[in-house]
Amino acid sequence: MSRAEEILKVARSLFSSIARASLRADRRVYQLYLKPLDMLEEIKHSPDASSPSLLLALTFTIQTLTAAALLMGVSIETGNEEVHLINGFYSNILTYIAIRIASLFVFWFILFIIFWFVMYILGSRIEGFTVFSAAGYILSSQLIVFSVFLAIYLYAAQTLQGVKLMSITGTYPRFTAWIAHLYRLDAGSEKAGLPLSIILDLFEYFGTVWNAILTLLMFRVVGDLSWKRACAGAAVAIMISWILASVFKAAGML
Repeated sequence: MSRAEEILKVARSLFSSIARASLRADRRVYQLYLKPLDMLEEIKHSPDASSPSLLLALTFTIQTLTAAALLMGVSIETGNEEVHLINGFYSNILTYIAIRIASLFVFWFILFIIFWFVMYILGSRIEGFTVFSAAGYILSSQLIVFSVFLAIYLYAAQTLQGVKLMSITGTYPRFTAWIAHLYRLDAGSEKAGLPLSIILDLFEYFGTVWNAILTLLMFRVVGDLSWKRACAGAAVAIMISWILASVFKAAGML
């Protein structure tokens, strides 16, 4: 077999693997919200890392687009200069992507360690890779929440495309961007006739609650624990993971 044929064979194999993972990931999105028990039973018997990786990559992409939508069209006037916030975002996009992707997969690994350790303490002897796979899917359950956020932020940005703010000495740049965001949400709410801020809050609460439910079901189904132990273990794991997520977010890593 020639060198070219070997490369072509590897490329076909890689493409085939990506295609299968994509089809599985597409099915998992449906199961995440409508058939979580079926999904967890399948993961228990056939865990994988490629599909949750794809879902996390999609979640990250949507999150990045959301960050851009927040800054789009927002400028700050500082003396004789007008600074467009989106330009600063674009100029640091590679650093942003590198830090966020690394943080996301580090958080996935730490989440797996937390889940697996708590399960082990409670008597579960499930294989680590199975827990790792399930943790990735649970982490990607925020996909629908971020999608709604992106849709609302884009709508608000289009409703009020240009927002110019005056610079105030000592004001944190993120605070300035947040003021513009709230101003746009008010304008978008008035145009759509819907309380966009409340809708955002409701979906954020939904994401938090659904994540907790999935964690509980994972301890019960994947960990094969009794409901009593699953509830206790999930409560401990959720508390630790929320504290950890708060630390990552405060550091700007999630």
